[in-house]
Amino acid sequence: MIRIIEDQDVQALIGRNDALDVIERTYKATASGQAWVSQPAAMSLKGPAAAGSSFKIKGALIESLGVAGFRCIGDGRDSDGGSYVFLFEAGAAQPTALVAEKWLHRLRTAMTGLVTCRALAPANPQRLALIGTGRIAEEFVRIVDLAFPGLPIVLASRSPERAAQTAERWKALTRNPLAAAATMSEALGNSDIVVTLSDAQERLFTAKDLKSRSLLCAMGGRQEFDSDVLHAASHLVVDEIDFVCTAGNGSHWIKSGQITRRDLEENVDATIGEVLAGKKKIASDGIVLAIIQGMAVCDIALAHLAFDRMAKRA
Repeated sequence: MIRIIEDQDVQALIGRNDALDVIERTYKATASGQAWVSQPAAMSLKGPAAAGSSFKIKGALIESLGVAGFRCIGDGRDSDGGSYVFLFEAGAAQPTALVAEKWLHRLRTAMTGLVTCRALAPANPQRLALIGTGRIAEEFVRIVDLAFPGLPIVLASRSPERAAQTAERWKALTRNPLAAAATMSEALGNSDIVVTLSDAQERLFTAKDLKSRSLLCAMGGRQEFDSDVLHAASHLVVDEIDFVCTAGNGSHWIKSGQITRRDLEENVDATIGEVLAGKKKIASDGIVLAIIQGMAVCDIALAHLAFDRMAKRA
């Protein structure tokens, strides 16, 4: 019998500290060959043209947990659509649960960024710039203190007015100092860590805007900057290269002819899993670019945690 776990139950079952630990362990499992994603990493399907809907599916298996699953997403032009993780017991290939991902997706995305920042940030960072004012950026603000207690956050947006209004609302969500930047350049110029969580489809900044020794953790789903940032970076770290090449900034560079897929793949110095597992070291001797597009293994691991805890309560 398939158990259905809706959003409000997921939030009651999983704490933010739980998610931090799960994401780190899952990334390490991918580096050790105990977890892997589907091939291709994601499959898309267009809905009726008149409706403007679209669908996507991403799969993964985590051998150490004995679980496999697929994240199934529906997006509507005039609605948020819906998202569930469909879990299977990996050995017997039996379906076990449908786990709602409305909140879980926001938590997973924000937490993968935070885990990446903690692993790759320069020593003793003094300021973090966050580009984005949406719901995932809000979740990131809620969890920053788990890895960087007290680190000042400066919020930036394409609209300075929106950044100022959002920063005022979000101050109550974190114990870290939070303020808005008047311009994008002001936000980036003195920041040791830059996190992009925007829905932009345009260049927001250039490599010259970044501090010479800093970490840029790029997580936007479309275009935020051009390949000059890649060329200026000392190191490139990704979560999973196939999806990096098919979504977000990497995909934009390839489609716009700024770089070939082969060249982008050859620029990768390490995966975040390899860094966390100690298999590779990344020196913070320049600009470190981390492109984190979202691995289905992390979605599956968090959904499995919710299912496991719900089953134990039953």
